Amino acid sequence: MIILSSQSTLIFRRITYSKRRIKENQWWWWCMTVRNTLCKRTIIAYCIFFFTVLIIWKYHEKSIKIEEEEDTLKQIISLSSVNPISRTTTTTINQENEKQTNSIISIESDRLDYWLRNNSRTLGINLTAILAPKRSRKYLVYVCHENCGGWGDRLRGIMSLFMLSLMLDRNFRIEITHPCNLSYILRPNLYNWIQPINGLVVVDPITHRRRFNLTRKMIITTANAQKEVLTNVSNILYNNRSINSIWSEDVLYWATNKDYFYQLSNNIFYRKKFKSYGIMTKYNIKLDILFSLFYEILFRPVDKIQQHILQYKLKQKNSHIICAQIRTGKNPTIPDDKVLPGRRNISESIFSFIDSNNSNINSQIFLTTDNEQVYYEARQRYGSRLLYVSGEITHLDRSLNVHQKVCREQDKLLTDFHLLGEICDMSIISNSGFGFWGNLRRFKPFEQLFVFCAGRIYKIESMWHLYKMREQNKHGELC
Repeated sequence: MIILSSQSTLIFRRITYSKRRIKENQWWWWCMTVRNTLCKRTIIAYCIFFFTVLIIWKYHEKSIKIEEEEDTLKQIISLSSVNPISRTTTTTINQENEKQTNSIISIESDRLDYWLRNNSRTLGINLTAILAPKRSRKYLVYVCHENCGGWGDRLRGIMSLFMLSLMLDRNFRIEITHPCNLSYILRPNLYNWIQPINGLVVVDPITHRRRFNLTRKMIITTANAQKEVLTNVSNILYNNRSINSIWSEDVLYWATNKDYFYQLSNNIFYRKKFKSYGIMTKYNIKLDILFSLFYEILFRPVDKIQQHILQYKLKQKNSHIICAQIRTGKNPTIPDDKVLPGRRNISESIFSFIDSNNSNINSQIFLTTDNEQVYYEARQRYGSRLLYVSGEITHLDRSLNVHQKVCREQDKLLTDFHLLGEICDMSIISNSGFGFWGNLRRFKPFEQLFVFCAGRIYKIESMWHLYKMREQNKHGELC
């Protein structure tokens, strides 16, 4: 036991008192600082705000982690277990035909496999979710019965509406009858866009008359639509949280050639829906990124066209091929086409560009054009090096369909389109949808890609280069 002297006790008491005094002074200073009621409320509000943000952030991190785990656990459908719709196995006597058919199936699977597993921009897309049936009795139908534009315009509209159907959880269908039925040249591959709409029409048991059983709405946003309609539709897609309430009808028929991917990607209310398809950020919701995969999911050429495509591919398997897509606009071959002033010298510019590189001297030249005179020039210039799909040149919307001529020549159009994406080592294209979408089907679309615009040929290495080229030429008007 320690006994303190009176002096030590005094010193100890002074030290204790001093500490207590300092502590009281601190409290006094704090109380003086916040003695104002407004100041106190402000401090309390800041504290509450800080803890609220902390709680929200923790919850957000947890939800993201859960979503990522769910997406990781979802199995991507096995290509070996997916058979293109309506493909029947037939026994043929001719072994050569059977061999070619097997080659077609193998090529289709290889292309789809590439976009799902080997392409970094579409890696992780949940094919199972895309192919799964959507809400019962809810449909979104792309329609084209008149004045729909060319093949490039139609593809832009089809892909936009297919993406919208996924976002709104509606079953997607395609109805193209102008100038003839799309099913003459293309069939469903994995997604059955040709299947009839269940329950659309019923027969009255008493009167035996047919009547519509589902509510319907027609939306038109083609180039001829009113500006107010275009703006209103664009705004709805851009920032509305209840699109299904605005367009609540069972069947939405939609005629369009617009690219709505920008609006869909910026609608924050449907981000989680896109994530369920493996599209994790808005920067992946772009037509140039998803086009090739969506095309393979939706379409496969009918057998006769696919055989034609395969013949070209096998024949030129080991050759270096330069593809030239030359669209001149109004010309004697298609006199009703629109005038494109910026393309007066397009054929000479492209041919001179090809010839200026000595390494191209032994290359094969594949040509697709809307002008028969360009074909004659190329044949005279390149002779046996020229690859050209025989047939009459037509435009889906601007050629007169006399005696079903345009329908007959759709085979050539689709063959040209597919070859642009499957045989080219180097591509020189016009600033047109047909050339651009065809080129996007290449496994490396920006490798050795050149675009003619306003008398010049630009090397395009990314979408940014393409945007800058168009920006420099009045957003493509001079091209």
